[in-house]
Amino acid sequence: MSNDSEGYLNMYINRSATYPLFLSILRFIFGSLFNIASIIIQYILGVAAIHYFISTLKKHANLDVIWLMLLNLILLVPYLYNHKLANVFLSEALAYPLYLFAIGLFLKGIFTTTVKPIVMALPILLVLIQTRSQFLFLIPIGIGILLWFWYETKTLKHKWLLAVFILFPIITTITDKTYHKIVHHHFVSTPWTGIHLLTPAFFVADKDDYTIYESKTEQDFYKQTYSELAKKHLNIHEFDTIPDHTDELAVYVEHYAEIANHTILPVGLQLTDALKTHDEKLIEVDQLTKSMSVPLVLNNFKPWLKLYFKNFTYAFGNAKYALLLVIILIFSAMKSITTKDMTYKIILFISLLSILNVALISLGMHTLKRFTFYNDWVLFLIVFILIQAKTNKTTS
Repeated sequence: MSNDSEGYLNMYINRSATYPLFLSILRFIFGSLFNIASIIIQYILGVAAIHYFISTLKKHANLDVIWLMLLNLILLVPYLYNHKLANVFLSEALAYPLYLFAIGLFLKGIFTTTVKPIVMALPILLVLIQTRSQFLFLIPIGIGILLWFWYETKTLKHKWLLAVFILFPIITTITDKTYHKIVHHHFVSTPWTGIHLLTPAFFVADKDDYTIYESKTEQDFYKQTYSELAKKHLNIHEFDTIPDHTDELAVYVEHYAEIANHTILPVGLQLTDALKTHDEKLIEVDQLTKSMSVPLVLNNFKPWLKLYFKNFTYAFGNAKYALLLVIILIFSAMKSITTKDMTYKIILFISLLSILNVALISLGMHTLKRFTFYNDWVLFLIVFILIQAKTNKTTS
């Protein structure tokens, strides 16, 4: 159990569809054996996904067995250490194997320059995004792969598939709303986005920024929230009285939940109609915070952008590793255009996975390992591919 587990186990409205449904099915089938069954099945799913991913590389990437074995161990780490994915009631327990299946199919499509694996990835991608919306970054990657096929073949085939990818955000939104209509009787997107978008903006905002809003509700919400954050010294302009609050990113990361879940959310709930249900209050707060987020970001764009880049580099450990991955991305993109070598295309693809995932998360979340570990294997695979390519070149 963790702080978020109850929401998944009890199908709260602020949790996306897939993982609560997954747990509900397991509970229905296994009854009193639910706990042990969830551990076993979550582990089996992980092992199956890793096996498929490794098998795809084994068949198409021409990697030596030693690199495949090492990569296999690296992919298993989340089940053995720190996250212990099989043993938790958290959405990443299902998202991780779904992600590996999806990118395994994407890789197969890249290796074979065929769209069949990409088509097969679509239902997995839909379920994955309904598990964690952070995987929306795979949509532009899918579009990029199809456009690359067009560049390679000089023929834009399968236009319908490109249209599906372009429309995919709408498809996932309708699916999400339909789930909540059936389960919670409200045709709404999961009401947990606005708070996350508003959190970094509130962290860097000024006391008088309530003036950018016209409605009294928005102004009252802003004033009360800022007042609470000031009392807790959780705004960059309120650090003066706390000696150890010098590193703004450290404060943001350490106290993110306190800002979002225990300040912005409760203040918003207090301002809603007392006669409304808790679900209706959450929906109202989500709508309010969504509408307020963009104006507040734009009004504090420079400090917001500074925090964004700090948060982005934090995901990679430090700025040097982030820069290294960006350099690898740019170099592999250039080489992919000028050569036919598949090595650079694969490096480009997996580099994009890591960078775009973090780029999306950084918009509204603190980049903890819980949200970024999905691509911890990327740099290792890049190194393995480059060593293998150098070895093959030397031996030939």
